[in-house]
Amino acid sequence: MSYTTHDPYDTFTPLRDVVSRFLGDGMVNPDRLMTFGRTMPVDVIETPDDFIIEASLTGVKPSSVQVTATSSSVTIHVGRKAHARIEEEGVYLRRERYERHSPEMTRTIALPMEINPDKVEATYEHGVLTIRVAKDEATKPKTIPLHVAKEQAEH
Repeated sequence: MSYTTHDPYDTFTPLRDVVSRFLGDGMVNPDRLMTFGRTMPVDVIETPDDFIIEASLTGVKPSSVQVTATSSSVTIHVGRKAHARIEEEGVYLRRERYERHSPEMTRTIALPMEINPDKVEATYEHGVLTIRVAKDEATKPKTIPLHVAKEQAEH
């Protein structure tokens, strides 16, 4: 009589293989961009007085960028004109510039507190869009001073 041993972790093998392929290929793979949609990477930094949003928009003309703000979010919209494809007899050996066929991107960043849309400033330099969003004074956290009773202060 022969016994087959069963490894309880065998059921996770397909999941482990998918995760390994995902991490091995890297997060920014041109095939993944087409699968998940075209977007732009952003960093959001919070300071005591404002939020700073930095978006990488390499190769985008400033005239193609539109920034809008509401009371709790900022939206970046990039509208590019699609490049005319040159029809020639040829086959792609490598194709990584998918933005030529996906001319628009939009990203909305929800902020954790109310903002004043009138106090949003945007600058664009060397392919990096920097947006400064001033926090609304009424919703900023206030530090409450601690008053110590006279008897406890002496102990």
